[in-house]
Amino acid sequence: MGLAASQGRYLCLTARMSDLVYEGQQISQQRMALAKESSAVAEKYNEAMSNRIIQANIIGKDGSVQQQQLTYALITSKDPFAGLGMRIVDLDGNVVIPPQSYTLSAKFKNEQDEYITQSFDNPVAFARAHMPNLTDEQAEEIKSMDVKSFVKFYTENYSDSGIELTSVPIYDDDIKNDNERFLHDENCTDPAYLQEMLTTGQWLLQQAVPTTADNESGWDDVMWQGSSQISDVLDTSDDAAAQAEYETAMKELQRKDKLLELRLEEVQTEESSVEKEIESIKGVIKKNIEDSFGTFA
Repeated sequence: MGLAASQGRYLCLTARMSDLVYEGQQISQQRMALAKESSAVAEKYNEAMSNRIIQANIIGKDGSVQQQQLTYALITSKDPFAGLGMRIVDLDGNVVIPPQSYTLSAKFKNEQDEYITQSFDNPVAFARAHMPNLTDEQAEEIKSMDVKSFVKFYTENYSDSGIELTSVPIYDDDIKNDNERFLHDENCTDPAYLQEMLTTGQWLLQQAVPTTADNESGWDDVMWQGSSQISDVLDTSDDAAAQAEYETAMKELQRKDKLLELRLEEVQTEESSVEKEIESIKGVIKKNIEDSFGTFA
């Protein structure tokens, strides 16, 4: 092989070696990214397998204990067989309740000329029972009204109906004392949010207790940790799904990593081969130089 041909071959091999080194670096970076992704998948799996849930221990009429995820409704229910009869307060003593909402109370005389009262969850339910001749346009208008707006609308337009319609707050003032205030939190009915606020100590539970002879009610703080009414247990409801998701994700990551590993082995093998050929070409070039220019030495 002539000197020019050897030099051209050397340059091609050098360029190929550079490409192989670059590809090897890229593969190593991709494998590092997969390793980080695997760690994230494992961390998510561990969190799902170790997450905890706060449950209310509700004692039924037959003495049996039913464990249910703690919710705002369970905490505040006054039914001894369906709730805990407690309230939630923040660190400033404000009583936590959802944004104030209302039901409808309709009072009217029946055929026996006796006053009766009916309750309705929303204006649509009332309209179905007592406003059968609504046009489609009126029905659509009523659907868009909240309870208090509907009471005003009905009072102004149906004053001769014989029905006395009023709004009734779902959360009344008997869960706080006169010198206390409500804190309206739209997220307090979300069990996950409620649990976070309780476990981080931002909200507290209180139990109603009689305090004076005139039947005024007081409230005592409740240490729910270790309470017989509330349990902090491992949440196993999502374990099966977390296990399946983890196994599927890890299998796919391992498949990708195996392909990269095989390709890296191919690159390293080719690098070794190219390196040997470069060394061989260097020898040829050196010999050609010595043969061609040795006489000038």
